[in-house]
Amino acid sequence: MKADVSPGSPAPLAEPPEAAEGTRSLVALAAAEARYRGVLEAAADAIFLVDAAGSILLANSSAERMFGYRPGSLSGLCIDLLVPESKRAAHGEHRAHFDAQPRHGSRRLTHLAGQRRDGSVFPAEISLSYIIEASGTIVTCAVRDVSERDRQALALRRLNASLRLIHDCNAALVRAGSESEMIAGIVDRLHRQGGYSAVWVELVDRSSSDARLAAEPAALVVASSLDGDLWRRGFREQLTLPALEQAQALTCLFGSAGGLADWSGDLADRGQRAAIALPLFGRGVAIGVLNLLTPEPQGFDEAACEVLEDLADDLAYGIFAQRAEAGMRLLKRAVEASANGVMITDALKHDHPITYVNPGFEAITGYGAGAVLGNSGRFLLAGDHDQLALNELSQALRERRATQVTLRCLRKDGSPLWVELNVSPVGSADGTLGHFVSVFHDISERRRYEEELEHQANHDSLTGLPNRNLLRDRQQQAIAYAERHDSSLALLAVDIDQFKRVNNSHGHGYGDQLLRIVAERLADSVRDGDTVARLGGDEFVMILADPLGEEEVARVIARILEKVAQPIDLDGHALAISCSIGASLFPRDGRDPETLLKNADAAMHRAKARGRGSFHFYQAEMNERVAGQLAMEADLGRALERGELELHYQPQVDLLSGKIVGAEALLRWRHPARGMIAPKDFITLAEDSGLIVPIGQWVIETACQQVRAWRDAGLATPRLAINLSARQFQSDDLAEQLAAALARAGLDGGALEVELTESLALQDIGRVTAILQKIRQAGVTMAMDDFGTGFSSLAHLLRITVDRIKIDRCFVRDILSDRTAAAVALAVIAMAKSLGVKVIAEGVETEAQLAFLRERGCDELQGFYFSGPLPSEEFEVLLREARGLSFAGSSEAEDEDDGARTLLQRGV
Repeated sequence: MKADVSPGSPAPLAEPPEAAEGTRSLVALAAAEARYRGVLEAAADAIFLVDAAGSILLANSSAERMFGYRPGSLSGLCIDLLVPESKRAAHGEHRAHFDAQPRHGSRRLTHLAGQRRDGSVFPAEISLSYIIEASGTIVTCAVRDVSERDRQALALRRLNASLRLIHDCNAALVRAGSESEMIAGIVDRLHRQGGYSAVWVELVDRSSSDARLAAEPAALVVASSLDGDLWRRGFREQLTLPALEQAQALTCLFGSAGGLADWSGDLADRGQRAAIALPLFGRGVAIGVLNLLTPEPQGFDEAACEVLEDLADDLAYGIFAQRAEAGMRLLKRAVEASANGVMITDALKHDHPITYVNPGFEAITGYGAGAVLGNSGRFLLAGDHDQLALNELSQALRERRATQVTLRCLRKDGSPLWVELNVSPVGSADGTLGHFVSVFHDISERRRYEEELEHQANHDSLTGLPNRNLLRDRQQQAIAYAERHDSSLALLAVDIDQFKRVNNSHGHGYGDQLLRIVAERLADSVRDGDTVARLGGDEFVMILADPLGEEEVARVIARILEKVAQPIDLDGHALAISCSIGASLFPRDGRDPETLLKNADAAMHRAKARGRGSFHFYQAEMNERVAGQLAMEADLGRALERGELELHYQPQVDLLSGKIVGAEALLRWRHPARGMIAPKDFITLAEDSGLIVPIGQWVIETACQQVRAWRDAGLATPRLAINLSARQFQSDDLAEQLAAALARAGLDGGALEVELTESLALQDIGRVTAILQKIRQAGVTMAMDDFGTGFSSLAHLLRITVDRIKIDRCFVRDILSDRTAAAVALAVIAMAKSLGVKVIAEGVETEAQLAFLRERGCDELQGFYFSGPLPSEEFEVLLREARGLSFAGSSEAEDEDDGARTLLQRGV
């Protein structure tokens, strides 16, 4: 075929047969060429005929469309123009190299690129073949645009990569053991596998009340080319925060950043093409934002956004689940570690069986979980169902509401347990009531903590003494007690002499040491029931409760002055100090705390004016009585050896049988000059001087021998109660002394009963309890005397096991006229009944008092209604005649004068 043959050339009018044959051949050839050209034009690939010089001889329509040229405009152009500009220089060499290769059919080249007329480049594959003609070699070039195929292949690769990424990320979510590990794993995989140049997660600050992001990201991975954080601040303001506020993903293509800040241009200069911020929400609660940067030109297309949004949802769910699980673990650990008892009961079943108890429940009640699960919580009440609080509890359970009650329970070992119980209903997953959660704790423990806090608020930090706040409270209590019992109290104002000189010469450190030493000496100089307080500086105040008189106050002051004046060694510095004391007495010198303190302070200043180391009463005439008190102390020291002490016995009568079931031995002092001296005038003196120890031993021995004598006389002797003093409890062998006295008299322990006061029991409760246990082991019974008159803790008193509680005479005296006195008496009776303890009422003087107490369950009486204290001979007559009370036909309308006489006087 000739390149210049045209199918449109005209044929001659007449031609020989040979010419006709030639004409037919030309026609056939033209038809074939037309067919081939039709095929050429119909081809989807671009087809070129190129000569050896690289000029385009022929290009089909597909070539013109593919490269963006007008029809016919490609002919004559150099084929190099269709090669990307960056590769044209080398293209001629490639053609020459290709032409030099052996001609063996066609050759296919891939991964090439073509350039359109508008300069755009597209991926292409080329097939080359040769046509040998007389004029030279012609190359047939078929070019195929593989843009769509590459796009689909890229999309498939990206889809596969996305699926692998999602799979790996989900695996990381499942395997993560903590929230931080989960976030770090997702961020790392998005960076390494996803190819994102920067990935970070910012979390909402959980300590903030609003959805405010934390200052630093939870996890951050950034390519080295993206160092610095200026761009990240702009990213946060423009994308992260708006995405969180709008609760939707926001993207940005840096090529069309528009009005965004300089941070976008900075990222574009570093090769980044797009950004995305995906908010993280769990059940409607903002958790944080997942942020990504990519250098890919296509940025975050629809498919990528869909994958990343799914991944963000998974991450948000994973974080929410981790937090929920961590919260449950924390809650469980808190419940397991809680000192409070926690009990969960089934709200749908009868009797609300227990489904869970924590270790705190086991520790408080003594019951293990295995012993209580499936049982009703009522077993803790041990049958005590008469508590008013149970009505409120039952009502709350029926109404399915929360409540708080205080209940009386028993531990497994039988010991009492008071609990404050908080009950709350808990709904199931479907919103219906499923369980009740009960939280309770021991009230006594809470009170101990409250007492510690109260101590810090009411005590001086330097000396540990009560401060001004507590002093005022102690004054009010002491005054109220004195008014109720028609007694007195003394208030002392104490000031260290020349204390300022110590501070100035030795420094404040020595001054503080001196104050602590003086505080200790003041505290050691008085009884445990008295109060020593520090007002500040070198000023101290002392309250002496219920002194026997001015003489006793003077003697106590003299002891204080002597104690304080003892030499003090402060780091090798010997100091001789003294103090001045002023005293005022209630009620004569004042009836309120302010007046008493003011008068004592005035007396103290008068003492200072008289010289160092002295004291002064607010009223001068009190000094005149000191000598008599000191003389009495000397006489008491000789009373034992002179045989001036004796015991009187007051019977105790059973209120059911009317028989004498006991007696109290009461000490009397028959002074050769002063006559019979009442115990209130010398017992405290004996306590303070230490004479109470030998006197107490004499009482024990005398009481035992008297019981022995009555038994030898054939009398049925009741138990005999003796009083023990605080000084006697300082002896570790007190129990042994009692046992020895009983043995010498040939008596068993049941013959004696010891009485101790409420205040004595609490002086050193651990030590006292240990001694009392030894006494009980000897068979001796115990009674708590003057119960309810102190300001002590009932919880501490209940630690001491007693057989009888004695209602103090001050309550019995006013039981018919004073509601408070009656309420206290009834409360003591009720408490004693619940503890299985007998109750004795002291000071019963009228039949009306007797009737009131007997009707309300009091067990025994002691008082002048039946008999006052009697000498041993008269008490023996009482036993011989088996006198007692007769309740038949008793009248409650006897007049007061008749009621004041004893039954013995009336011949009963």
